[in-house]
Amino acid sequence: MLDAFTASMLADMTGGSVAGNPGAEIKRARADSRICRAGDVFIALPGEKLDGSNFIQSAWDRGANVVLAEKRDALPTPPPGRALVSVENPYQALLAVAAARRACLPELVVIGITGSNGKTTTKNILAAIMQAWLGREVLATEGNYNSDIGLPLTLFDLRSWHRYAVLEMGMNRIGEMVLLTELARPDIAIITNIGTAHAGMVGSVKAVAREKRSILSTASKNSTAIIASDEAWKDYLIRGYPGRIQFFGEWGKNGWDEFQNIGTEGFVIKRYGEEIKFPLPGKHNLLNAMAAAEAALALGVPETALKDGLESVKPAPGRCEVIKGDVTVILDSYNANPQSLYAVLDLFRTLNISGRKIIIFGELLELGEETERALKSAGEAIANMNFDAVFLFGSTQPTVEHVLQTRGFSGYLKLFLDMDSLKIALADYVKKGDAVLVKGSRGNALERICEVIVK
Repeated sequence: MLDAFTASMLADMTGGSVAGNPGAEIKRARADSRICRAGDVFIALPGEKLDGSNFIQSAWDRGANVVLAEKRDALPTPPPGRALVSVENPYQALLAVAAARRACLPELVVIGITGSNGKTTTKNILAAIMQAWLGREVLATEGNYNSDIGLPLTLFDLRSWHRYAVLEMGMNRIGEMVLLTELARPDIAIITNIGTAHAGMVGSVKAVAREKRSILSTASKNSTAIIASDEAWKDYLIRGYPGRIQFFGEWGKNGWDEFQNIGTEGFVIKRYGEEIKFPLPGKHNLLNAMAAAEAALALGVPETALKDGLESVKPAPGRCEVIKGDVTVILDSYNANPQSLYAVLDLFRTLNISGRKIIIFGELLELGEETERALKSAGEAIANMNFDAVFLFGSTQPTVEHVLQTRGFSGYLKLFLDMDSLKIALADYVKKGDAVLVKGSRGNALERICEVIVK
């Protein structure tokens, strides 16, 4: 089932019916028709804004072999050699297939990673270490496929040769982490931190901690939990946990001798007296590396593979990404909450440049009742940085503007509500030698202005 999967097998597992070629092969699952390729099954999920059934032909045009869709009248006819599998509920069918594929590998060791910040980077670091150790025997979440759709899509990619799976597990609603945990059943769980991210979706930071704690709900005495040594919610998270607990972030213990910050080039870590050049900048990424390393060590990864993996990791696009040129840009536009802002400001503070320091600050989204307090804290943090210019973007930003004005900020300060106006202003203002920090939530898509800044 894992290595030779067909449309007819998919129909049998989901109670669906096949139109077209029942032997059409399935290699990978996708829920976005735009990235479908030969061998894919396109899961046509109905949604509030977009209905996947409207993109069935698009998926076939891009090479998808099979489409899984809701039973309806007048569904498109599959091209020659392809197949359409019709089911009552495509989402439930996806969950069923993911669970079945996971069950086919009872010896699979799963490392689940959750937290308010740092999930994707920690996953990338751990995957790099595991790949340096074992190669293709490791499955890792692609991009940030960490939701109740993304994680089942990742499990769809399991093959018989996989011995380990490194899975990113996110949530933005109550109960989602329980669902993900029951699907993945992690043997090792990393909780990077508990913060305000998604607090608006679940009600409070305490609710965030409760949801993140659910990643430990299927643990046994053989499981391992990895948590920051200074995590404020540490005692709550590990209360009643039956397995082994390993803390990360402490220097002078467990071989972590010391580190040297080399700015945008990352860090030189000294571990058991040997130097490791870790290329991701920012102290928050150093903590992500330590969390990933503790998970790898718990699995028995040798120090040589640990070093090779840490030195080979690449930055994820839009996450503390350093773009060098006539203008130095730090793009951190995937997630925004006070904790992630403080982390990137700490990195920006280390830059040694001749020109001006500029921030383009977007909105803090999905924080709910924490939003106003978070915006005021953000304004205070930005005011303390002595930026030459602050470009604010978004309808919630008058709060930050007011804080900066109250603090007597004397540099260039302007609020923008549309992207075109912001681009024009930046094109006029930014000059060679400047350093620009781009920070905001994913909903603002601030990466759109990078081309203007670099030019």
